[in-house]
Amino acid sequence: MSEQQWTDHPRLRAWLREQEAAFPQWAASHPGVWDFSADSVDELERVVRAEFASGEWEDVRAAQRTPQVTVPAWYFGEVCVRAGAVWKVNPAAPADPDAWDGPFVGVPGDPMEDPDHEDLYEDDDCLPASVPVPELRDMFLKSPPWRLRDVVAEFEEWRRGTGGNG
Repeated sequence: MSEQQWTDHPRLRAWLREQEAAFPQWAASHPGVWDFSADSVDELERVVRAEFASGEWEDVRAAQRTPQVTVPAWYFGEVCVRAGAVWKVNPAAPADPDAWDGPFVGVPGDPMEDPDHEDLYEDDDCLPASVPVPELRDMFLKSPPWRLRDVVAEFEEWRRGTGGNG
């Protein structure tokens, strides 16, 4: 499959447009500095934790297809994009709205997109990737010192290691 099918897919474009259009209203109801910087991810994490004050993973899971989760997930993904990631979606995933195999961020040209990807990974090298909706949901299961910022840092490290050439 070509990179374009993963990064320029109708389902991905529609999801991104929907979240971007909803972001101004979300940001207005969650005052903060939403400048797409790595520093803003700490505030995003605080806001999401406050939104789901119960701290229950199940509450976030129940809302995972609502703007309450998808918009901050989009924002988180956009911060990762600014750190070197690109938005992707698996073009082979079903378009069924009840199947959750949503948009994710990964590095450009990730060998995982190649049908022979297992032969392309050497020494179990893992390239950074994140599925923002589950990432927000699963942060309620992870123990400190883990933070959303750590995911952004992985992309920043990858970009530095590739000379910014992705």
